[in-house]
Amino acid sequence: MKIIKILTLVLIFSSTSLLAQELDEKYLESLPEDMRKDILDQANDRDKQDKPVYRNDTSQLDKQEDEDEDQDNRDKIFGEDFFSTYQSTYMPVNEPNFDSEYILDYGDVLKIQLIGLKNSIDSYEILRDGSINIPDIGNINLSGLSLAQAIQAIQSKVESLYIGTKAYTSMENMRDINVLISGNAFNPGIYTLSGNSNPLQALVIAGGINEFGSYRDIKVKRNNKVIQIIDVYQYLIFGSAQKHIRLQSGDLIFVEKRNNLVTVDGAVKRPMIYELKNGETLDKAIMFANGLDVDSDLNNITLDRIVGGRVTRAKVKSIDELKNVASIHKDVVNIRRFKFRDVSISGSVNNPGSYLMNEGETVYDLIIKAGGYSKNAYPFGGIFINQNAKEVNQLANEKLYRDLLTLIMNQSSASPETDLTPLITLATDLKDTKVTGRIQVELDLQKLQSNPSLNTILQDGDEIIIPELVNHIYIFGEISNQGTVLYDEEKDINYYINKQGGFLNSADRDAIYVLLPNGESVRLENRKNLFMNYNDSDITIYPGSVIFVPRKINSEYLRRQSIQAYATILGNIGVSVASLAVLKD
Repeated sequence: MKIIKILTLVLIFSSTSLLAQELDEKYLESLPEDMRKDILDQANDRDKQDKPVYRNDTSQLDKQEDEDEDQDNRDKIFGEDFFSTYQSTYMPVNEPNFDSEYILDYGDVLKIQLIGLKNSIDSYEILRDGSINIPDIGNINLSGLSLAQAIQAIQSKVESLYIGTKAYTSMENMRDINVLISGNAFNPGIYTLSGNSNPLQALVIAGGINEFGSYRDIKVKRNNKVIQIIDVYQYLIFGSAQKHIRLQSGDLIFVEKRNNLVTVDGAVKRPMIYELKNGETLDKAIMFANGLDVDSDLNNITLDRIVGGRVTRAKVKSIDELKNVASIHKDVVNIRRFKFRDVSISGSVNNPGSYLMNEGETVYDLIIKAGGYSKNAYPFGGIFINQNAKEVNQLANEKLYRDLLTLIMNQSSASPETDLTPLITLATDLKDTKVTGRIQVELDLQKLQSNPSLNTILQDGDEIIIPELVNHIYIFGEISNQGTVLYDEEKDINYYINKQGGFLNSADRDAIYVLLPNGESVRLENRKNLFMNYNDSDITIYPGSVIFVPRKINSEYLRRQSIQAYATILGNIGVSVASLAVLKD
């Protein structure tokens, strides 16, 4: 293997003898692409950390990003998503959407086609006196009539003067109206709308309700009298098709202030904040939240309420009790949710699959629920994967990888003649290794039954893989032939290595790693080590064990630093081997 040499330039830039390194371009080009980028990034980070700080780094605050998109539903007021857009201008919004009930008035334009004794097609605008004038036919008063009534009136007038002549009438253009939207609207002001608009459409154009407005008390006023009260919840929760009046010029839409905001959290189908009117009881908030979920614990209902400037908590004896409790602003109703665990078990069990387990149930309970082990199951080689452990291992792997990069950079400066190829390969393998989150647990049913203290309580996302019993062991690394060897319980580790052709010249014969089927890692050498004080005759090899022979690292210091990385890689190899065995089955 060609020895990789690292050239460094040392620059003296202060009286304190601080040194900066410039990595040689040829050396960087010799590295794998991913590692080259990582080393450059890490070197840059270190340079930034070494720069002097001239001012307090807390004297300037970063601008906060808008986090509304990531807001949890529990912190959102039900109804606010209904008004997700608004008109960015007060210019007219004239999008005709005609129906036969539309009421005609000054400014509307009709297109009338006559076919028969008299043939013509013309447009007619309704005048201020509410009429249109058709040549040779005369004035027809249409203001105040619905579109359907106007069509009939025009037809009757034409037929009375021209026998056999048909009149075909349609809307060509709709009048504009000016409406004032005020109160707690998102964007209050005077809006020019089409004459066919209703109050809800006008509110949408104005952006809906602001953070102080009510979704349940929106008043429409005409000539200073309330002609309609809108409750948006009637649409969103009950699906009621409340008939809206059509707006006229001069109408006022006024959004009242909010009443009581009540938070419903826990085991309901839609945990959110709901607006309740004065006098409405808390059971209505539960109904607004789409009722109770299937995992609700009705013996654990609490009500948090602000009384006298302090938050007090009361235990609700039953859900029916909420029918008699009037809502108060900022009440919080919480219904405890029974905590279940979504877990899975695969491999050599009678009923593999995903299971929903109760809080507090254990590995033993899951195996029993899965029908127990099948005939050829190998519990000693079973794998237990935990998501929390996976996250911790991921962070540890990332740190270990960064430490190896630092070691490579430092060693290249201190000892340019050192062959760093094994360390570079090790770092690359570590980065490519998929973290598993394996935890060493007891999976022997007899032991678990006789000694419950050995049992492991399940957490959400846990996974168990039970491989079949194999009659071989696995050998990887610096040996002549990597692969498998038939298991012989009377043979030791030297037998299996020799069976595969023995060590390569590049092998580190004094530091051999063994991963036992239960996840236990052992490093064999002549003196005490990180894991256990074993020599090659002490360790028992079990079916399914993994023997790994690392590449020799000439530096004892680098050799010691690589121990943790080898152990990590080896552990993940063991999980992969067992998983592949299950998939093949």
